[in-house]
Amino acid sequence: MFFIDVQGTLLSDSDKSLIAGAKELFACLNSEKQSYVVLTNNTKNLDFLHFLREKGLQIKDKAYLDPFCVFANILKPCKIAAFGSEEFLQSLQSLGFKFDYKEPQALLIASYDNFSFKDFANMIAMIKKGVKVIAMHETSIYKKDGYFYPGVGSIMLMLLNAVHFEYQVVGKPSVAFYEEALRLLQMQDPKARFENTILISDDFKGDLIQAKKLGMKTVLVLSGKTSDTKGIDTNFLDAIYPSILEFTKEYNVKFR
Repeated sequence: MFFIDVQGTLLSDSDKSLIAGAKELFACLNSEKQSYVVLTNNTKNLDFLHFLREKGLQIKDKAYLDPFCVFANILKPCKIAAFGSEEFLQSLQSLGFKFDYKEPQALLIASYDNFSFKDFANMIAMIKKGVKVIAMHETSIYKKDGYFYPGVGSIMLMLLNAVHFEYQVVGKPSVAFYEEALRLLQMQDPKARFENTILISDDFKGDLIQAKKLGMKTVLVLSGKTSDTKGIDTNFLDAIYPSILEFTKEYNVKFR
């Protein structure tokens, strides 16, 4: 049974093309009737599953989870202050949320390449007023166009250093998100537990550490934000592969 990350694992950080071995992985898992759930912190595309399928990934129904899939259980349409990409803001509008940066009911923070210190100042001002704070995920770092950007998790730590507050996390690596993924997995196989599930990801800090703490087996691929094991505590890992291609080649030998 598997949880499978997307960015840097199935899709290239440079041009969003499929990483070699990605198509073959799903062909193999599907032919073996293996249970799996694709997990992503996508907060830009409301129909990201359709995008992945158009890329050629044969992801079966009810085997996909992103923050938007669970967001309705966390916050109903209301007045919000949202910080993130234009695609993220447009998605929130499509979901019925209204933007209000003076008297919002909630503050939402997602990944963005062009945050300014004025943005952070406005976030701090809202936090000081007691506005409910929601981090769309808690990724520590992400890669784009050859550069590494601080992820939402790093931004939240910066804000916490400036002002004390509590916040809720929607996507990975929140326990609630992993528990929802497990629920989807159990719809395929009632015997699914964290202890018999393998998470494959390129994100050591953002995905795999929490997964290991929950009892999952962890597989790191070096095809995304992590290109080597320097500075990584390999005690949190059960296996390391250059990419999903090498994992797929060994699937029938080691993981059936």
